[in-house]
Amino acid sequence: VAAGLAAAGVTVAALVESAAPKALLRRAPVWAAHPAKLAEGAGYAAALLRHRVPVLTRHTVVEAHGTGRLEAVTVAALDAGGHVRPGTARRVPCATLAIGHGMLPQTDLADTLGCRLDGLAVHVDTEQRTDVPGVWAAGEATGIGGAGLSLAEGHIAGRSAAARLHGTRPDPAAWARAARARDRGRAFAAALDTVYAPPAHWTEQVTDDTTVCRCEEVTAGAVREAVADLGAGDVRTVKLLTRAGMGWCQGRMCAPAVAGLAGCALTPSHRPFARPVPLGVLARQPDHRDDMSHPTGKETG
Repeated sequence: VAAGLAAAGVTVAALVESAAPKALLRRAPVWAAHPAKLAEGAGYAAALLRHRVPVLTRHTVVEAHGTGRLEAVTVAALDAGGHVRPGTARRVPCATLAIGHGMLPQTDLADTLGCRLDGLAVHVDTEQRTDVPGVWAAGEATGIGGAGLSLAEGHIAGRSAAARLHGTRPDPAAWARAARARDRGRAFAAALDTVYAPPAHWTEQVTDDTTVCRCEEVTAGAVREAVADLGAGDVRTVKLLTRAGMGWCQGRMCAPAVAGLAGCALTPSHRPFARPVPLGVLARQPDHRDDMSHPTGKETG
């Protein structure tokens, strides 16, 4: 994201990374098996260097400042245990702050169909079949791993589905190359998860007045009160007591933070896969009948 913004002409004040470079070195054998990924990473590093973007490793953002809009953030260094090191805080002027600690699989559709989940991802066998007959799953619903992994899984799922829907037993040799790519992709993703995990004590930096659920304007203090004073022990109970997760996003954005503050495991939320689509989005879709009448495919209206 930082490299892309810099390439687009944005002045990036800093890239703040909580992981330590040593964590990357400890996974050297895994990186060595993915030269394309190494080249991609080197390209990003070169772009950041070319655009003079400061990179602060083993740091985190601890506070945002501004009235009406963001004006600056405070960043600080982390020790080996994930605690903020006293005396290292500094203020960085900026207009935009983007924060991410990884991604989560989107399993709404599979869960609605009754598919089994392994943790937060859809469970599949070696053919990418779920435990629901006639349902295959591939891509990031089965675990975040990037486009290459998704393509490998999709190749396997497609061949398996084509064979079984025609009443024949699929031959694993037909997707042996994709299976090897899938195994390598999953190993790479697992290594990234361990290296780029959120700081161990990140909840300590969240003040009670911090808004956790933006839809319902629930603060971290309200979540902590639900746990300490009202006995909530899981995300669902916190939701019932505080309304965290009852708003527009149905917990898709705030559930991980709520679980972390409550000190409980993040479990999949059972919600319908359908989502509201604004009329404006539909109105901007091109009329394919018009496309057919214009050789250039230019949108009319």
